Amino acid sequence: MSSALNFAVGALLGGLVLSAAWGLLWLVVGAIGLWRRTCSWRVVANSVVIAVVPLLLAWALLSVPDKVTPNLVFVAGLLVMPFVLAGLALRPVSGEHRAGASMLRGIGLLINDLLGRHQACGGCDHDHGPDVTGGTA
Repeated sequence: MSSALNFAVGALLGGLVLSAAWGLLWLVVGAIGLWRRTCSWRVVANSVVIAVVPLLLAWALLSVPDKVTPNLVFVAGLLVMPFVLAGLALRPVSGEHRAGASMLRGIGLLINDLLGRHQACGGCDHDHGPDVTGGTA
């Protein structure tokens, strides 16, 4: 296999693994939310699809006989997508914030919403009304 094709396969595989890891993260969050009854089955089902489809595509890509040779060029290709993601995360957005920091804040808010954490009482996990701050009612 040529070096360019080996690099391209590595880059594609790196992106697929990154996508599968993202799906597995949301699968864990969704499963905890489902167990707590703060989110629906739809979150878990979407997370399974987001995790399984890239893994199946990666498996299909690696199952091509004698086409993928794991060498230095292939490994360099694997690192392309994480470096692209890191570069995009360092990009400045409105104000003096970076895109990655804004995305992490948004992810944190979504996780808190899916897990049913309260914002008024400092993020406790207790089941109490919105008028009670801290502790359980």
